[in-house]
Amino acid sequence: MKRLLLILAMLLLTGSAYAQTEEVKGIQWGVAYKQELLMSGKQLSANATAGYRFNRGNYLGFQTGYAFIVTSYEINDTAGKYSGIPLLADYIHYFPMGKKKRNSFFAGVEGGGYIIHFSGGQTRWGSTVEPSSSLAYYVCVKNGFDFNIADVTHLQIGVLLSYPGYGVSIGFTF
Repeated sequence: MKRLLLILAMLLLTGSAYAQTEEVKGIQWGVAYKQELLMSGKQLSANATAGYRFNRGNYLGFQTGYAFIVTSYEINDTAGKYSGIPLLADYIHYFPMGKKKRNSFFAGVEGGGYIIHFSGGQTRWGSTVEPSSSLAYYVCVKNGFDFNIADVTHLQIGVLLSYPGYGVSIGFTF
């Protein structure tokens, strides 16, 4: 944990050596790690997002990745492993701070669905359940802080409040 905090501090300190010289707009992409506590357990996911930043304040994109859904108890009397692929629309509004407006708070929403795959398992009575797939809906409101590390690299740390639970995310945008 100390090593992670030290790396984050170093990234933030090196970011202050650069100046943002032009309006932020154009294609933006990023990667993020999310950890959420859901009603059925917890979910860890690695996601990639790509879209267009219209100006300093607005971004609209598409997000996908891979989610490891780790259940902490039985669902429908069946114990087993779940995984999923998110297919989400992603909107972020940035609120720049300070004279140079390099760092900013952000608020956004994610919405869409997860293609969920259940690997099968045993019921509590000993019978076997076959593998299956389904679609799960997902809506999330996110808030956080965007640190400008260099002209095109940003570190984003956020808090998530989603339809199935809540969590945190950390990632980089370019």
